[in-house]
This record gives sequence, structure tokens and C-alpha cells, in this order.
Amino acid sequence: MSSLSINEEVIQASPLAVMIQSCEGVSTESWMKYIQALLAISGADGEISEEEMDWVFTDFLEIIGATDEQKEEIRNFDYIQVNLEDLLPNLHIDVPMNFKRTLVYDAVMMAMADNDYAKEEKEAVWKAAELLDIPYFIARTIEGLVNTEKSLGMIRKSLFELEEDTAHPIIGLQSLNMKPASVLERNTFGIKLTCEQTQLNYGYALMIIAGADGIVSDAEKEWYLEQFVTVSETPKHIAEKVIEYDYKNGDLQDVISNLKVDVTINFKRTLLYNAVKMASADMSFPEQEREASEKVANILGISPDIAQTIHYLVDTEAKISKMRLTLFEYK
Repeated sequence: MSSLSINEEVIQASPLAVMIQSCEGVSTESWMKYIQALLAISGADGEISEEEMDWVFTDFLEIIGATDEQKEEIRNFDYIQVNLEDLLPNLHIDVPMNFKRTLVYDAVMMAMADNDYAKEEKEAVWKAAELLDIPYFIARTIEGLVNTEKSLGMIRKSLFELEEDTAHPIIGLQSLNMKPASVLERNTFGIKLTCEQTQLNYGYALMIIAGADGIVSDAEKEWYLEQFVTVSETPKHIAEKVIEYDYKNGDLQDVISNLKVDVTINFKRTLLYNAVKMASADMSFPEQEREASEKVANILGISPDIAQTIHYLVDTEAKISKMRLTLFEYK
């Protein structure tokens, strides 16, 4: 699995985009046809909204590394003239998953990007499913999955307070040695601004919590390296320091005090969220790690009800991820 495997736990990412990036031998023509099919389905109501097109460019083309020429081709594509009966039967992508179901999933994701899943779009999705030999109940199940993921996304957005505070902009970023976080980092981890010091101490805090049971397992280290580091674009030398950190002798309160908590979007809650995710990566969340996460909540001033909500969110996301793996038949 490539670095993009992170996108399997973030509620708004494209499963096929993950697999295209991680598999060799997928032709440009194949995924261009795939995107054309998405445009045809989402444009079934006569137009593709700005939000839907943003989804294509942000959640798909950027992930698969499309060239400027390919992006321009998609931008100018005449989706109104597409005949799904001609396009879909010839679509084949050799990836270890059921790409037909992910096409329906991505079509629903794109169509719902503007929060208006029009009747014509629904009918186009169901027509595409029929042409792809996907049973109607599976198509409706995929729609339900997307709705669930969008609901979780709204919970995360509210919980981590991801709305921009335009009334109180942060100034002097250069003097603070901070840089804006990526869109994916912001929406996944709730981090608005970052710097190497923040990334280092954030990693130390995660290691202390995950190692509260005496050891940071390989699965927990893998979660940090393949998911957190990738999304947060943490430099390699910082990631290496974190992995080599003497977490058994680390002081959680000292580490947290070194973080620039004033320049992140509800940094406190996102730290607890990521600590729970990392500690749960080995499918085990022993009492020591649970106590450490409770200590984090106390140090950060997070109330018990919010802390418990974060635990429930992580647990729910894990269940949705398993559902997706099953539904899309990952091999």
C-alpha cells in the first residue's frame, strides 16, 4: 500500500484514487474514462456545480497526480454528450478491488458534493450501476455509506471547529516559523498551521500515549509513518526523530507545553483524536493507553463528554473503514 492508504480512514477520500496511486499498470486512458463517467453522471441534471467540479480536482485529480494538460482536458470535457451505455461496458481497471462499485461510490460522492443529490443524478447513478451489473440494493447501500461518511464529516468538522475564523486572522506566520497546513491535513487532523517544532512535539506526544502500555507496536508506528506523516507532510528527519524517541521516559505535560496550541484549529481535540487512533492501530487499546488518553484530556482541559465523543468517533470511523473494505472487495 502506498502513502495514500491514509485515505481509507478519512471520511471524504476516493477509494479508487487510493488504489490507482498504489498500483502499477493502470493506464491513463482507463482513469480518464473513469472520470468522464463521473462527469456524465454528476452532470445528468444538466450541469456540474462548482462544488462538484472542485471535488473532481481536489479529491481525485490531485491525488492521482494528473498533469496540467489532463486537468485541462477534464475541464473542457463535454459531459452532456456522453452515452453511458457506450462508455461503461468498455471501462476496465486492473486493481485489487471492485472498481465498478467504487465508480458508483465516487459518483455519489461527487453528486453530493454540493449537498444537492438531484433526482436526475440518482437515476444516472442507478443506471450506471445497472450497466456495471451492480445490484440495485448494492447501489443503495453505497449511497447509504456515502451519507454516513458525510454525517461523520460534519461531526468531525464541528468537533474540531474546522470553520475558518476570518474575524481573527493569524498574522506574523513567518516570524512564528509556521506554514499553512494542507487541505487534507486540515480536514483530516484539524491542523491549520504547522512547523517542524509542532510536528516534532506532536509526534512525541503520540508516542508517549501509544507507548503507555510499555511498547509502541509496529502497527502503531506504521500508522504514524504511513498515515499521519504522509497527510501532515512531516519531513523525514522529523519522523525519524519521533520513531526513535525515548517515549518511556518522556513527560507528556512537558511535551504538550512545547506545542504552539494557539495557532491550530482546536489543536487540543485533534491531539486526543490522533492519540486514540494511533493507540488503536494495533487493534488493542489496553488500560494503560486508555489512562494515558484520559490524562491527555485532563491536561488539555477537554471535558469527559467531549473526550468520550472523540473515542466514539474513532471507533465509528474504524467500523466504517471495515465496511468499505468489505463492500469494495479489497484483496
